[in-house]
Amino acid sequence: MSRKIIRDGPHTTEVLNVLRSEIKSSSSLNTIADRAAQIIERSVDPIGGPPDHPSDGLLYGLIQSGKTSVITVAAAIAADNGFRCIVILTSDIDLLYDQTLERIKRALRGLTVLGKNDWKDADRFERNLRTTPFVVICSKNGSKLKSLLDAFMAAGAKGLSTFIIDDEADQASLNTFTSKGGDQISRVNKVITDFRNYFPVNTYLQVTATPQALVLQRPDHRYRPSFTILSKPGPGYVGGDEFFGPESPLLNHVDLQEVNSLLSTHQPNSTGTVPAGLARALYTFLVAATYGVVRDPETSFAFLCHVSLNKKDHDHIVRLVDRFKEGTINALQNPGSSRHEKVIKGLRSAYDDLKSTEPGLPALEEIVSKVRFYLPGTNVKLVNASSNEEVKLDSVYNIFVGGNKLGRGVTIKNLLVSYYGRNPKRPNSDTVLQHARMYGYRQKDISVTRLFLPEKLAEHFRLIHQMESALRDLVEKYPDGKFEGLYISAPLQATRKNVLDPNAIGYYVSGKIYNPTYPLRTAEVRPRTEVIDSKLTNFSGIEPGRETTIPFVIELLEECPSDPTTGSELWNIKTIKAALEKIQSLRGGKAYLVVRRNRNLTKPRRETQGIHDSGEDRLAPLDAPTLFMYRQNQQGKEGEVWWPQLRFPESPDGNYVLAFSFGR
Repeated sequence: MSRKIIRDGPHTTEVLNVLRSEIKSSSSLNTIADRAAQIIERSVDPIGGPPDHPSDGLLYGLIQSGKTSVITVAAAIAADNGFRCIVILTSDIDLLYDQTLERIKRALRGLTVLGKNDWKDADRFERNLRTTPFVVICSKNGSKLKSLLDAFMAAGAKGLSTFIIDDEADQASLNTFTSKGGDQISRVNKVITDFRNYFPVNTYLQVTATPQALVLQRPDHRYRPSFTILSKPGPGYVGGDEFFGPESPLLNHVDLQEVNSLLSTHQPNSTGTVPAGLARALYTFLVAATYGVVRDPETSFAFLCHVSLNKKDHDHIVRLVDRFKEGTINALQNPGSSRHEKVIKGLRSAYDDLKSTEPGLPALEEIVSKVRFYLPGTNVKLVNASSNEEVKLDSVYNIFVGGNKLGRGVTIKNLLVSYYGRNPKRPNSDTVLQHARMYGYRQKDISVTRLFLPEKLAEHFRLIHQMESALRDLVEKYPDGKFEGLYISAPLQATRKNVLDPNAIGYYVSGKIYNPTYPLRTAEVRPRTEVIDSKLTNFSGIEPGRETTIPFVIELLEECPSDPTTGSELWNIKTIKAALEKIQSLRGGKAYLVVRRNRNLTKPRRETQGIHDSGEDRLAPLDAPTLFMYRQNQQGKEGEVWWPQLRFPESPDGNYVLAFSFGR
């Protein structure tokens, strides 16, 4: 239940004024403010005492779509509406932590903002607590979190109404020992839980663009959000539709073997030659960035190479790019050489490709002249756990090479060209999506933006984009739902398995059948049986499957209660309805209906056993969901009833599953 809040308090007004300088669209700013206000409306009343039920929400955004802006405005509205303490939990990577701290301090100028070292002095920290409201930003490091909680306890801060924002909540906050069962709890998860337990009046807001691990927690789990607010991007956002829609001009495929050749297992025999696809990507970047600097002389641009977690791979690629830079400089300074002709050919090929989407490119000769001038100042930066390099644009051409440090959460400004090659055997869809650093507010540069990757990995991204769109559609329809299922296309899996309870995860599998263990056959069901009878009057009971619609299938299923005494996990009408709606959003609303009467089944069945006779499974095609409806005759005290069986469609693009969680 939402409550009335103040939307135009002094902290909110100030933060919106600050954001207005970087978010030019008034409609986008209004949307951000509205989403933030919805969060606080659904939060606990900070002056109303301990709530009857926990207040646990999810801000579900898109990759690099402005979630931090929503967080910042929500913190300001929280301060204006009585929350005395705002705790923001963010990445343990210094680069990302510093990025978040800088953004929050710049926006919340009327609040004390404490960083991760500001509670070491206990007396000073206690003095800060007396000046409320205030903000604390802590990295999700077990030691740091524990020291902050200890500092709160030492200061006797239990009575502070607290708004806890957990940024990238699916990454480090869940218990990584869940899959093993037992009582073992990972350290970060334990301390966050202790935080939530310590403050009697608190709201815990999870924030992420990849909530797969969260929505697959059990419905009664403390880290399963009870409400969801969708954060929508404003004008100028470029995402999955642009990169992975049909016939996208932004994609350039490279050979998967080429990507593998960059990995450490191949490096002992490396020739030191830049592979053809990586060279094409670099030439494309030089042309695109040069066009950008001709258009806007004070601007700098970025190239991203992300193919591995291995630091040896990163070192090797940096050496290759350095050689490419050196060789290209030498070639451009020596016209007439064979190397010069090769470089000009590479630049011309990139130029012709970019010309197809940006007709306004200056003449190739001008581009080559500018590349010759700017290339010596190029920065090639290694950005991983062992380097101190920042993701900072301090040259016209900036080339970043790295792994996870260039993944989740980091914003790479003016990123024009990406070369991507992370290729695990069984990729997690949430991890892969977090690698989409090319997403973001890049519309002004979209005509000279390109993504280089193997076709296999492009297909992974394409499937993940479809999965994400389906989940967002479902969440928008059911923001309070406890049954958001995930559509997962092979060979992907939703998320890492260690944070999920394997005994509380169910799957609807491509082409498989599901049925209630036993229908409810009491007298109270008679009116519902008559409703189905009337809906199926025109079905003879001897014809093959007839084409119908998914909404009509759902109508029928809602009139088919199962016997609660026989138990069920897979057959849950809310979950089945959500799954069918997800199929509809992805593949259209077509379905088939097979009707049979005069059946005499009286014994429970397993939920995947089926209740059809031999050959009846062939009465309808496999390209859409099929509902088999079997009317059971009266048997003693057991009344006439319809017993349904549902078959999920097969996919021409490969197998899929619809995953969901259920309570134990």
